[in-house]
Amino acid sequence: MPQKSLKNHISLLPVAILPTMVGAATLSNMWSPLGFTWIRHITMWASALVLLCYIAKIALHFGTFKKEYMATVPASLYAGGTMITMILGNYIFEFSPVIGKALWAIGLGLHTIHLLFFIYNNVIKNFDKNTFIPSWFVTFNGIMVSTVVGVPMNEPTIGKIVVYYGLIVFAILLPCMVVRLIKNPITTGPLFMTKAIILAPSSLCLVSYLNFITEPNVFIVYALYAIVFISLIYVIINLPKFFSFSFHPGFAGLTFPMAIGIVASNKMSAFLVGQGYEAFGEVIKQITGFQLYITTVIIGFVLFNFVRLLVNSFKTKDAA
Repeated sequence: MPQKSLKNHISLLPVAILPTMVGAATLSNMWSPLGFTWIRHITMWASALVLLCYIAKIALHFGTFKKEYMATVPASLYAGGTMITMILGNYIFEFSPVIGKALWAIGLGLHTIHLLFFIYNNVIKNFDKNTFIPSWFVTFNGIMVSTVVGVPMNEPTIGKIVVYYGLIVFAILLPCMVVRLIKNPITTGPLFMTKAIILAPSSLCLVSYLNFITEPNVFIVYALYAIVFISLIYVIINLPKFFSFSFHPGFAGLTFPMAIGIVASNKMSAFLVGQGYEAFGEVIKQITGFQLYITTVIIGFVLFNFVRLLVNSFKTKDAA
């Protein structure tokens, strides 16, 4: 009976936990250089456990997975699984370069396949403007996690291809998404939180660009960080509205964008210092500190509530 109960619970895992763990893992990578390595280890192990649970869900409940995957919004969030795989590849690379790079490559390859299927199924075959929401960036720009964590893999050609792809798709999607949100604003419901995802693609582009382009164009760097900063302000302004809702899986939309935003500000600070603008670099560094503070609270809140929902689901099952 306990095994059957566990199997049933795996089928009910919300897709949103995947991008949440991507956010938590990214955040832990920012705490680790401060000396808090245990946070990183525990978070990576937890991320691996969540990924294994989703692999089990696909294997044991393929019908449920297929139904979710054929729906546009959940499908876009399933990219979180490949993003976790790439991040875990970077983590394991420190202990076993062969296994780590293999995981990174598997994550990149699967994300590419997912991206092509998503484009075919939700853009070419069945485009619906109502499901064209910021979660699309998880799929379209999420592949750039490979270039955020991929420097140790020593694959500069692959990295540059991903970077230039990401910049092009970001330049196409962002104006379309802004127009969509202005003309058809998302004001209520679980999809409201996806507006925070707008912070993620510009951050991914900036970090990836600085990681793999040896002679970065300063105007591109400044333009990307300007978008990052504007997006960050937009998210912060909307925080009271976000937290006016009762908790639901849609809160996952606040996690990874805020975490990768920290990485972007940290990179920008180092870039400015390297350019000789120490004062401006220090300002961005202090902004990074505020981002770390706020993001830790947000991701902690989301993780706590997901754990609470899981524990309550077991209690409800036992009571029944």
